[in-house]
Amino acid sequence: MRGLQHFHRGGVLRIACVIFAGILAGCDSSEIVSSADPAVTLRTVVLQKLQAQATNAAADPNSTPAVVNRLTVERAVEETLAASPELDQIAARMQAADELVRQAESNFYPRLVLSEDYSTTDNPVYGMMDIINQRRLTPNTNFNFPGTQQNWSSQIQGQWMLFDADTRLHTRNAAEQNRQATGSQLAAARNQMVAAVIQTYYQWMQAMSFIEVAQRAMDSARTDEKMAQARLDAQVALKSELYQLQTATAEAEGKLVSARISAARLQAAMERLLARRIGESETPQVASTPEEANLKALDLNPDKLVEQSLQRRPEVAAAAAMIRAADERVQAARGDQVPKVSAHAWYAIDSEQMDASEDSWMAGIAATWPLFEGGASSSRIRQAQADLRDMKQRGRQVALDIALEVQQSGLAVQEAAEKIRIAMRQRQFARQSMDELRKQYESQTATVDALLHAEVAWNRAEVGYTAALFEGRIAQAQLRRALGQFANGMETTQP
Repeated sequence: MRGLQHFHRGGVLRIACVIFAGILAGCDSSEIVSSADPAVTLRTVVLQKLQAQATNAAADPNSTPAVVNRLTVERAVEETLAASPELDQIAARMQAADELVRQAESNFYPRLVLSEDYSTTDNPVYGMMDIINQRRLTPNTNFNFPGTQQNWSSQIQGQWMLFDADTRLHTRNAAEQNRQATGSQLAAARNQMVAAVIQTYYQWMQAMSFIEVAQRAMDSARTDEKMAQARLDAQVALKSELYQLQTATAEAEGKLVSARISAARLQAAMERLLARRIGESETPQVASTPEEANLKALDLNPDKLVEQSLQRRPEVAAAAAMIRAADERVQAARGDQVPKVSAHAWYAIDSEQMDASEDSWMAGIAATWPLFEGGASSSRIRQAQADLRDMKQRGRQVALDIALEVQQSGLAVQEAAEKIRIAMRQRQFARQSMDELRKQYESQTATVDALLHAEVAWNRAEVGYTAALFEGRIAQAQLRRALGQFANGMETTQP
């Protein structure tokens, strides 16, 4: 028996050493690197992501840069969802919420604690306790001066809550509702992100369309300038007409430069969402006349839109889960005023030297009932009730905001459809007017001022029509976001 106890003590120390060595051996080198300067780490990660595409292309000798692999809006959404730090943050919070649920569930199980302790003392009380625990008390022991005593103690303790008025259950339910709320927040962030990608993508396409429009306007201005030069050479026009048309050409060149810079800025915004560079072969090709979104087929009844949004928006589900969690915390706080019953036990081995020891044990049941805590338990209940009222009002606010948002999105779609119809007519009439005035100017029956006005009107009409088409697609995406249709990613169903 003594040999087994000696082995037990030495075994505990050896096991502790093995566990500690295993922890050290299991440390990942990446965790050690993470202790470096966070700013340096962030810069390294960003640069690696931005340069990843170019590096991969250079490493592949069979890669063909000329292969057309255009960036579509669907692919942009897919890449953004995979590379988004924001979604990763919420996913990490969701994992933390899962662990909180597990921690709450662990309260239903007994707790076992193994402890190892060494002490030395000349205090009479503690010294006599060590002597008694080690079974070394003799009749001639001096209680006032037991001498310096030492004790090696190995103890295993157990505790199990038997009754707590469902406090643990309500705490666990609150953690579960928090986990559901975090999952809904992840879906809400995904819904917002998909809409942001679609909006940025079509704004980028719109800017590239403006480049085409500005290029056509500059080509037209140069054509007019050539006609004025020909008329001046034929001595049927004044130099002032040529100067006016040259000024118009310079203005067209300035608008072309602005359009290119705007497109570059929006491409940078797109690259921010993708967390990488966009290659030249990936740049989408813009049609001379972009495809019009089918906005007339949408059911824009405000009551139906509000009903759909309140059913599908993850924010509503998250608010409802937070309200349920707050209610569970109220019930848990009330459990603090109810008696609690728990069982406890321990087994200990005490010895003066490592080679000899004596054991002892104790078991019992304890009941506790807080009769007076200075109002602390009542205060916790009132705090939980106040949090519950706060969550309910937040839920109402979320529902009202969503109802307003979806109604405004429906009106924006209606406005976009009307703008497309009007812009199409303006574009048609402006083109006809410009062609007619160009013929009249060429035949010397119209002034240069009239031609310039027609050119400006046609340019504005082209820009307006192109902008209206893309604004229609953006408005459609914002309506789908307001309805929560992007909560699970890029869906193909229309609202």
